[in-house]
Amino acid sequence: MAAPTPARPSGDRRTSAVQKRTSILPKPSSLFLDPSVLVAQHASFTGIHPITVGPNTVLHPHSKISSAIVPVVLGEGVIVYERARVGVGSGDADKRASSAAGGSSRESMRVDGTFLGRHVIIETGAIIEAAEIGEASVIEAGAVLGRGCVVGKVRGVLITDNGNNLLTLLLKFCTVSAHCIVPPHTHLPDFTVVYAGTLKRIDKTLQAKPQVQGMKSALHVKQLDMFRKLLPNQISKWT
Repeated sequence: MAAPTPARPSGDRRTSAVQKRTSILPKPSSLFLDPSVLVAQHASFTGIHPITVGPNTVLHPHSKISSAIVPVVLGEGVIVYERARVGVGSGDADKRASSAAGGSSRESMRVDGTFLGRHVIIETGAIIEAAEIGEASVIEAGAVLGRGCVVGKVRGVLITDNGNNLLTLLLKFCTVSAHCIVPPHTHLPDFTVVYAGTLKRIDKTLQAKPQVQGMKSALHVKQLDMFRKLLPNQISKWT
């Protein structure tokens, strides 16, 4: 006896499609992305203040840039890895950093914005509410920088084609090691390495050998090229 032929679904059968939710987070009042920026899928920009992203910057999946309280500027060739958060009000950085310092976060002090210099690297899960991070500095996985922190020294101002100001910093190569916490309004001198929680030292090798600095910068450029080959670019979603 032949097996019964399975009934075909009727033409008016409805497919169960879940409607995609729209984000309720506010979009930045002004978002400038250089055409060479790489924005991976699920990277996001939120807030009510301007966000400016310089040339060749790479934002990995699920990275978050927030201008909820102050503007954010990312300089040339910045890399923000997965689940990293940049911007004042982007996470619980202030509470954790203040707790680690054993004191107040000095909320009354003025914070004008978050500025990341050229070739800064923000690794996975880091929370950045710092005021300024100097060029070629590395903030490793899970590190926390409280509000108003200054990593490296400000050296000048770069005016972009559309009139926005981009704060530029010289090569200062600071490093905040994984899961270290920098309390609010801390100023780290050039070539500082933060390690073992809150301990600090100066990287004298980088400080004394410009050729090592050059090698590190060349490696960073190669990383940027590699990401362009590996990560699909979703910049059209934001332009």
